[in-house]
Amino acid sequence: MTTPKPLDFCIIGAQKSGTTSLFRYLERHPRLYLPPDKELPFFSRDDLYAAGWPALVAQYFQEADSDRLWGTASPQYMTDPRVPGRIAAANPDIRLIAILRNPIDRAFSHFTMSLRRGMESRDFAQAAEALLQPDALARDREAIPPDYAEGYNQANEEVTRYYFVWSEYARALDRFLQHFPKDQLLVLYMEDMQQAPQDAVDAVLTFLGLPADFQPPNLGKVYHKGGGRLLIPAEWREWLKRNTLFRAVWDRVPPRTRGIIDYWYDQLNVRPDKPAAATGPTPQTRRRLAEHFAEDVRRIETLVGRPAPWRDFAR
Repeated sequence: MTTPKPLDFCIIGAQKSGTTSLFRYLERHPRLYLPPDKELPFFSRDDLYAAGWPALVAQYFQEADSDRLWGTASPQYMTDPRVPGRIAAANPDIRLIAILRNPIDRAFSHFTMSLRRGMESRDFAQAAEALLQPDALARDREAIPPDYAEGYNQANEEVTRYYFVWSEYARALDRFLQHFPKDQLLVLYMEDMQQAPQDAVDAVLTFLGLPADFQPPNLGKVYHKGGGRLLIPAEWREWLKRNTLFRAVWDRVPPRTRGIIDYWYDQLNVRPDKPAAATGPTPQTRRRLAEHFAEDVRRIETLVGRPAPWRDFAR
């Protein structure tokens, strides 16, 4: 049996920082192949990882020509301490792409997602007070994160612990740089991509060794805007996913079609109004977070070689 080719590149995160938009731009490129399920967390899901790379290729890369560059995207990769070593063992030459966002804004977007999904009962200041305690930070920085792909339908401490440690980008990327040389990592900023999306696409293509001559037809479109409430409650979706008859039918749907259905469901199942707790961090909380993230941001700027576009960091 022929061993399938390894991955050529991976968008590793961060969560809530534009990874979906970048994924959707790149999947239109004729020289790239990204499977339709954007979040295909092979290296962070024990069941997928144990089944092996050939099994994943047989299910998700069956339409992929071997002369194209194969890629995936999973924002959880930056958050899982097991992932860098697993990727390096299987794909030592892989190209890694990280896209980062103002860490306070990312944390707050993560928090509002938890509110929207019915997982969170605190306000943002209360969450910050609890999760910035030294013992909580030490615990959560080394924790193996929960599998969001499986879904959660109620307030659950296990899935609401990571708003702030998942915004500590330098610490997360240090884990990858222990296994990969710096020239195999490209760091982008979400705010830059919003201002000049073509520049971001060009930077990725150049990084992958391709000509920077492709303009995606969806360039500039923002995917997965957050903040609203769900039209269909999360618990209904989780009940449906556990339904035996539904699973029997859903598992027969081709992966590309499932990806399209999931995408449009997430896009359309959002109300424009926001819960009261999602009105934004208080000035006091924002100042506290700016102080917390200051050193991590300085380290990111050193790694990237240019200032982060977060001039109003503490406002």
